[in-house]
Amino acid sequence: MKQFKTFSTLIKDVDRKGRVLVAANAIGNVDSDNDRSMNGSFNKTIKENFNRVKWFLNHDTRMLLGVPIEAKERSAYLQVLGQLNLNKEMSRDIYEDYKLYAEHGRTLEHSIGVEAKKSKMVDNIREVYEWMWWEYSTLTSWGANSDTPMLDIKSASILYDEIKFEEERLKKGKYSDRKFKEIDLYLSRLRSLYKEPDSSSTTYKYKPNVKIKAIDNFIQSLS
Repeated sequence: MKQFKTFSTLIKDVDRKGRVLVAANAIGNVDSDNDRSMNGSFNKTIKENFNRVKWFLNHDTRMLLGVPIEAKERSAYLQVLGQLNLNKEMSRDIYEDYKLYAEHGRTLEHSIGVEAKKSKMVDNIREVYEWMWWEYSTLTSWGANSDTPMLDIKSASILYDEIKFEEERLKKGKYSDRKFKEIDLYLSRLRSLYKEPDSSSTTYKYKPNVKIKAIDNFIQSLS
């Protein structure tokens, strides 16, 4: 049975030609599905199936971002090197995001589509010794992994940081018109959680009547 696994980590490398190196999955830890990917669990599928692995945007099979070039287990991660198709508008937009996120040491999430072929249960944890790997995706929303850093938008300071980052995307990014509109809409929705700044200050004031539940509903509406 095919399943998706989301992993959030720092982007390893982004070059000027649109090649991106990411850690797509962790090896040896227990994930949110109570699965542990054992050492070597991706080796067979990389050897036999890598030519069929696809790179999508948000698991949408109609949105092919580029081509995976190389994959290997290294330093407790499944590391994947891919080449973005910079002839596509959506790939150029994602490229701008990768560069800006890397510049600020921030994370973009990635999720892999896999199927467990060999596994066993140990103390209520499924240890997977062989995966069949079908695809990986760059995510522009939040994944299901409970450890995802970006799910922690629960405080005024974090919301403020998110607003400033999105403002920088608008200022620095070389996006398509469509992407600029998406960022502007997202920024407007973030700002709606704040009062307008005082005329004498650029500091945003957090609305005292905004509860965690309201923020959670906002996050869910973007998914």
